Amino acid sequence: MKKVVAELRTERVPDVDLALANIGVTGMTVAEESVAGRGMWTYPAENVRHVILTIVVNDGGVAKVVESIQRSATTGSWGDGKISVSRIECAYDISSGLPETGELETPLLEA
Repeated sequence: MKKVVAELRTERVPDVDLALANIGVTGMTVAEESVAGRGMWTYPAENVRHVILTIVVNDGGVAKVVESIQRSATTGSWGDGKISVSRIECAYDISSGLPETGELETPLLEA
């Protein structure tokens, strides 16, 4: 399993959400944050609002998710955001307490 975290402009969220739904992503976590890039520390925080999307996907679906986010989130301007991918060794179901290792039982994406 992989965790894809995308930091993107708030106004691009609807397009990214639609693009991810079109490739079969069934869910994601969404959080808002303020960001300040290097050399921009005095820039008003309200002008640099971003959204963080977190998506857990089987290894085979990572490239499809990253490509979909890049294509739908880009404006070609400064501050479009970043995408990072990390490995998930194990996830635990809160209600049962059982670990979920390896591939997801119901894959979000087909490879």
